[in-house]
Amino acid sequence: MAANQGALPSFICPISMALMTDPVTSCDGHTYQRSSIETWLRHRLSSPLTGALLPSDHLVPNLALRSAIQEWQERHA
Repeated sequence: MAANQGALPSFICPISMALMTDPVTSCDGHTYQRSSIETWLRHRLSSPLTGALLPSDHLVPNLALRSAIQEWQERHA
């Protein structure tokens, strides 16, 4: 089974379209895979989903989502 096949949509990074393993939330409230949003923010300071200018490049780990993804992976291994 592919890494994201059958994954819940909230587990998929909207930038890379891959299953997230290190989800972080940006100041626009959306969650992304850390490596994907860090790369995005190196080139532009806007939201990948809305295009709106972001006031900050601060990222916060989404621990609840990380735990949910890990539990889902264990059940679907």
